[in-house]
Amino acid sequence: MNIKKIAGGLLFLSIAGSAMAEQAYPPETQFVSHKTRAEVIEELKQARANGEIINNDVYPAEVAHKSTVSRQAVVEELKQARQHGGADINGGA
Repeated sequence: MNIKKIAGGLLFLSIAGSAMAEQAYPPETQFVSHKTRAEVIEELKQARANGEIINNDVYPAEVAHKSTVSRQAVVEELKQARQHGGADINGGA
């Protein structure tokens, strides 16, 4: 009786082990680059110059956008929007 339990346990372990030995998911594919090392380095330099890469941990980096409108122009636009019933940013206050 004891040998039957041991044999059953070993059979169960071998079945479970073989089920876990399946192919990796997702299947590994061979990567083939069509660029030279010099091209990749040049692209990296260009990305750093454009501010797209801040450090090696963050990609793509959020680029701070510079406003082309002066503060006074924004204030004037807000006044006009309020006069025409728009830009209710304070909940009607």
